Amino acid sequence: MNKHYVYSLSSRWLKYNIGSKATNIRFLLRHNSNVPVSWVILWKAREDYLHDNRSTLITLRKELMKVIDPQKFYAVRSSASVEDSGNYSCAGLFKSYLQVKGIDSIIDHVISVWSSLKSPEFEAYWKHIMQMGTSPHMAVVIQEMVQAKYSGVVFTKNPVTGLSEIIIEAGLGFGEVQAENHQDPERWVSKWGSWSQKPEGGVLSEVMAKEIINIAKDLSHFYGRPADLEWAWDGNKLYFLQIRPITRLDIPIYSNRISREVFPGIIKPLVWSVNTRLVNPAWARILTRFTGEHILDPDCFTGHYYYRAYFNMRIFARAFERLGMPGEALELLLGLEQDGPEKPQMRPGPRIIARLPRLLFFALSLVGISYRFRHFVKVKSTVYEEFSASMEEDLEANEWFKLASHIFDETKDVVYYNIIIPLMATTHHKLLEILLKKHGYDIRMIELKGAQEVAERYNPQHSLKVLHDRYFGDSVNNSRTADELLPDQEEQLRQDIESFLQTFGHFSDSGNDFSSIPWRETHHLIRRMIVETQQATKHNEKKLCFEELNIPRVNRILIGIIFRRTSRYVARREEISSLYTYGYGQLRTCFIGLGEKLVKQGVLDDREEVFYLSWSELLELVDSNQLMPQQALVRSRRQAMESYRDAILPDMIIGNVQPPLTTTMESELRGIPTSLGSYSGPARVVRGMKDFEKIQEGDVLIIPYSDVGWTPLFAKAGAVVSESGGMLSHCSIVAREYRIPAVVSVAGACRIEDNVQITVNGYTGDITVH
Repeated sequence: MNKHYVYSLSSRWLKYNIGSKATNIRFLLRHNSNVPVSWVILWKAREDYLHDNRSTLITLRKELMKVIDPQKFYAVRSSASVEDSGNYSCAGLFKSYLQVKGIDSIIDHVISVWSSLKSPEFEAYWKHIMQMGTSPHMAVVIQEMVQAKYSGVVFTKNPVTGLSEIIIEAGLGFGEVQAENHQDPERWVSKWGSWSQKPEGGVLSEVMAKEIINIAKDLSHFYGRPADLEWAWDGNKLYFLQIRPITRLDIPIYSNRISREVFPGIIKPLVWSVNTRLVNPAWARILTRFTGEHILDPDCFTGHYYYRAYFNMRIFARAFERLGMPGEALELLLGLEQDGPEKPQMRPGPRIIARLPRLLFFALSLVGISYRFRHFVKVKSTVYEEFSASMEEDLEANEWFKLASHIFDETKDVVYYNIIIPLMATTHHKLLEILLKKHGYDIRMIELKGAQEVAERYNPQHSLKVLHDRYFGDSVNNSRTADELLPDQEEQLRQDIESFLQTFGHFSDSGNDFSSIPWRETHHLIRRMIVETQQATKHNEKKLCFEELNIPRVNRILIGIIFRRTSRYVARREEISSLYTYGYGQLRTCFIGLGEKLVKQGVLDDREEVFYLSWSELLELVDSNQLMPQQALVRSRRQAMESYRDAILPDMIIGNVQPPLTTTMESELRGIPTSLGSYSGPARVVRGMKDFEKIQEGDVLIIPYSDVGWTPLFAKAGAVVSESGGMLSHCSIVAREYRIPAVVSVAGACRIEDNVQITVNGYTGDITVH
């Protein structure tokens, strides 16, 4: 039987026994890529060589003499059955050689490639990484050399983070030569058609870089997965040498771009242990219904780094990518991603077809959610009122913990609605923004239906303004100050403050941190707010009503439906946020009561120290007959948290290891513009309620985040800069109501010193420090 080992990779009949690398090169050839002339030696040649090396080499030599030009140089590359697969790359474990000339030299290098399958490095890798019980095979690729002027690799996804970035690395000559000469490759990074990084005076021209990216994108699309491609340019033609899948895109990627808005600031252990047990299962419930995956582990949704919350965006990316949408879909939806000419649309791809039944079921479950929500709010409000009444009693430590457990259980469904309703609001808001933009309108200048009524009901600024006018307004007495009220007026003001706190007393620095001191515990601060409150709208620009928009009748019907739904969901979002903050805030009362009992028992020195213990630690204390002092543990955690308070946090953490922090601030600051206008003024950093009195008329308010309880600050601010947030975050909405410029997601903004003159550009997102 005649043996045949060498085949052209352009042969249409070649299918098996050629290894992954050869298969990938054949893919390039089938898609009309410029690939150097390439052949493959079947892996059967190595197996025959192990049994009869002499006759195998004779046959191999005869076949190679028919195809090899002795005057040309070739690359001899491994093509193992286990390398360059979707799960493992075996990078550097197998031999490949460049600039090989002549039949004898090629055969010697083929034998060397075969031998690498038995190298100690590969056998160790195979033992610990691969599955035992399967046998690897080794084919060999022989490819004509491209005498490259430039060469490199292009990744169609960031191989480290998995984000939608196309990365080119390029250098002079061959890649192996670049490595031997310790030549650092130049780096080009494209995000949705815009360069986020490109070298100054690099070896590549921008035209060549764009050509590489465009070809790589097309090939990756047909390849069906993210890929990296080796390329080379000989001065006349661009060649692609090989393609392989990018491996290990399952590494967790933790981001705080969304979490610093949802769970802002330092998070104490008790708050973390409660929030993750509330929020993570709610997200798992939503994504399970959305994707059908029942293996989502709620504990994997969040990471706790530097005592801050980070979301595992890999989980969300996987859910959206299964629908053919970009992995950053959630951040796109929240307005946290950069623009670009090729920014993807929030439209599902073909992959959605297999999931249509489940998605249809999920969509049907949302039908009428707005009306079911009304009943839900009424029921939960009653439950929380009953809990509030029971807190007036003097309870024992275990009773306080039991009551906290009941509140926790009742809040689970509230958390679900507190996620799904804002998502519905954001989705509709984004769709409305797109539709209005097509007709030349900026959604930031459109008044949503009922927005004023919602603001008056859920925004404390309206009530504060009423009380200000009643006691300190011009119509009462132009010269009256906070200390000049008559005794009967002072008593009436006290009663009005009590009434105000019945509605807004649960507000605090953060509605997602029940350790924050609520307004009901700071009467003096509320009095100061009443004295200093000002009119909400500071400028005369008038927002447009929907009826005033000049939109063709045919389009107006659809846009009108989306406009009304957006208005409704935005109102519902404020309603569920208020309910959640009220119910969730009751946990503070429970744990403060428990903390007071633990102080009496000598376990803690101060009731506020209870927040430095976790839920499980408190449960163990409550159930224990022998209470152990916790002061040392509290002191240790408090010191660790304080050491991280002013650190500049990374937006992204790759893997599960907490990286070291930087302490220097970038000289140029930029964020997402969410309220139009430009303003220059003195910076004023406000980190919480204790800093509220710092803000002066005309200051640029700089905040780490904002909650509804921060609303009164905006009355004095000339502009707002926030380290977190997006288009629909609280500070963005309020800034638009006040007609002041706002820029959010500005990393390191709170490191700007007070009184420094800065300019906030609400059109471009630039922050200039003078």
